[in-house]
Amino acid sequence: MLLSNIIVQSSRAALQLQAEDGSFPPGCNGPYHDPETPARNTAHWLITMLKAYEISDESRFKDSAWRAVQYLLSPSVRPMNAAFFCRKNPEKDFCNGLIGQAWIIEALAIAGIKLQDSKYIKLARNVFMLHPFDHKAGLWRRLNVDGSYNSFDMTFNHQLWFASAGSLLDRDSDNSISSVITRFLDCILTSHLNIDRSGRIIHSILMPTTSLKKMVKSIFYLRGSNNIYTKNKTKTTKEIGYHAFNMYAFSMLKQYIPEHPLWQSAKLLSTLNFINKMEFVNGLENNIYSYPYNPPGIEVAFTIQEFSSLVSFSKSPKWWVEQQLQRCFDMNEMMMSKLTEDKETLSARIYEAVRLKDMEVNIF
Repeated sequence: MLLSNIIVQSSRAALQLQAEDGSFPPGCNGPYHDPETPARNTAHWLITMLKAYEISDESRFKDSAWRAVQYLLSPSVRPMNAAFFCRKNPEKDFCNGLIGQAWIIEALAIAGIKLQDSKYIKLARNVFMLHPFDHKAGLWRRLNVDGSYNSFDMTFNHQLWFASAGSLLDRDSDNSISSVITRFLDCILTSHLNIDRSGRIIHSILMPTTSLKKMVKSIFYLRGSNNIYTKNKTKTTKEIGYHAFNMYAFSMLKQYIPEHPLWQSAKLLSTLNFINKMEFVNGLENNIYSYPYNPPGIEVAFTIQEFSSLVSFSKSPKWWVEQQLQRCFDMNEMMMSKLTEDKETLSARIYEAVRLKDMEVNIF
């Protein structure tokens, strides 16, 4: 079956799930079990519906996309004219860090281009620019739903995806977006991207001012904990599950600034070569952060598509896409809804395949 047909079939199935207000069913943020608003999954399906319309020319997909974007523009999604309301867990921020905002900005940017309506891009750009960027640190702070400023988001993939979403908005001549993204990439090259010996990306950003404190803390931790092996194993599992998610965002940024020296750096090449290692391939198995949540089969395929001129990959994009779909695509539901505790979110994440070249895949 062609990947393009899978996208169309999945979109047809999703049409039955769209509510009257244009929203799609919310999930629970996969293994984190955080109740979410419909904003995230609606943003994902918006992108997929636009791709399905591009492939099939069926007007119902365009209509669905238009309804979805109207929902994202509604007061319920941005109740205080600041950050988008994405997460309901009262013990965490309601914006879902930078990543929650990145997913909606990404969808609005694409909708603005495909539906030829500049107000969608204007809104996305406004929310992006409301997030304070510290030029010295090379990082964005979180913006709360009520408009107040929060601390730096120290999860690496959140910062990276926020930058990649912002890159879709840079269509002006004032340089305000390109300058901050370039500064962010410069800082990735010098400090923000931390990897282990194998090339696996470390989940958190270690600022120079906090590195010593964390080192001291880890010494006491090593002395007093009997669970260090278990904790390190859990950390490694999570980082393997998120590695391809990071590489997908890197691939988007490479399209935006292809000449940046980051792409030729030894550190970045190490992260690419990690994809070839059995530690990565085997580490995706029985990993709650991989196939059942982040779709690494799709993410690695896009990474290979964008970086094949720099690294020789041992497996093809087709092989990787098949790994994802054979595990998770339900032929009865025609959605990527198997092997997961959050079928609403995993199904919506088929949207990541819209950037792949079409290919014939075996999903059985």
